[in-house]
Amino acid sequence: MSILGLIHTIIAIIALVFAANGLIKTGFVSPFSATGKWYSIMTVLACLTSFGLSKAGGFNPGHAIGILILVLLAIAYLIGKNASRKRILLYVQVFAMTATVFLSLIPAVNETLSRVPAGAPLATGPDDPLVQNVVKVLLVLFIIGVTAQILKLRKTSLAAQQAA
Repeated sequence: MSILGLIHTIIAIIALVFAANGLIKTGFVSPFSATGKWYSIMTVLACLTSFGLSKAGGFNPGHAIGILILVLLAIAYLIGKNASRKRILLYVQVFAMTATVFLSLIPAVNETLSRVPAGAPLATGPDDPLVQNVVKVLLVLFIIGVTAQILKLRKTSLAAQQAA
């Protein structure tokens, strides 16, 4: 692994730790919470460092994922702090932030399974059935997670409306 690859990996792991912390504490990765801001900063850095990495040379699917993550982060921040005033915007913001976590895990799974254990990796690359099956499980978890987040937001906003 190159120095850039090592730096990228450390930054990406730190970003995912911040995401996990936000999800565990509140059930969301809010872009404007302290945890969400750190997650976003580290994720942007992970994406930027990923652009200097390529096994095949040139632009690859990992770079496309990085660009999509940056676009989703931008959407979440452009929606702004006032997203809670318009429920649909809050749903889009939650979806965007959660999607960045899901998308970050795709190359993480591929790279981990293609490198570990050293000398006899569990998978050969992104087309390996093991990698594809793990990504499918992550997709199901992403769908369940986003659904749970939206239901939690609906319940919270309905309770607030009834209290008013």
